[in-house]
Amino acid sequence: MVGVLEGWHAMSETTYDDLLARVRELVATTEGRVPVVGITGHGGAGKSTLAERLAADLGLEEDQVVATDAFYATTCGPDAGMWEQCDWPLLEAVVRGARTGSERLRYDYRWWGGETGTEDHPMPPVLVVEGIRLLNDRTDAWFDLAVWIEMDPDAAGARAKSRNLLQGDDRAELDLWDTKWIPEGHAYEQQERPRERADLVLRAEG
Repeated sequence: MVGVLEGWHAMSETTYDDLLARVRELVATTEGRVPVVGITGHGGAGKSTLAERLAADLGLEEDQVVATDAFYATTCGPDAGMWEQCDWPLLEAVVRGARTGSERLRYDYRWWGGETGTEDHPMPPVLVVEGIRLLNDRTDAWFDLAVWIEMDPDAAGARAKSRNLLQGDDRAELDLWDTKWIPEGHAYEQQERPRERADLVLRAEG
């Protein structure tokens, strides 16, 4: 994984500083509710790195960033369809809570391995949501600012495999990148055209 900003550069003159300025403007001008920022890209493209950097610069706690990795559906697994991995209604409820003035960022989480629990934190001044496949027909009205990280699924997947190998993933988990995650990344990009749905596009170097 690249460092905080190492590897990021402008695409169509969009930079991290542009993103930070846009989010700060949202916080200053959105009244009566919390603005929601979505950061998405293929697995391994650097979504978490970017979201964590943005959160730190905005004064948010790490636990106040919402990751789709905490919303695996009960149907998730190697044989699940592309849209069956995430509990979309639960994630939508979190976004709706921010938009309707909830004072707490509270949700039940479920990790890939089935571990469950509850997160409960003060609602931040801006809700940052990061994860794969965030831009689609269902989520069109979710985000005040949608950010796409431009990186080819194969390059992103190769980087993710290297990262996960260092994290100790077994061979079966690593092989899923070649048999599932990377092919689904190509399919998602072709079907949903996330780059065209995004308000800002940043390119990550592989």
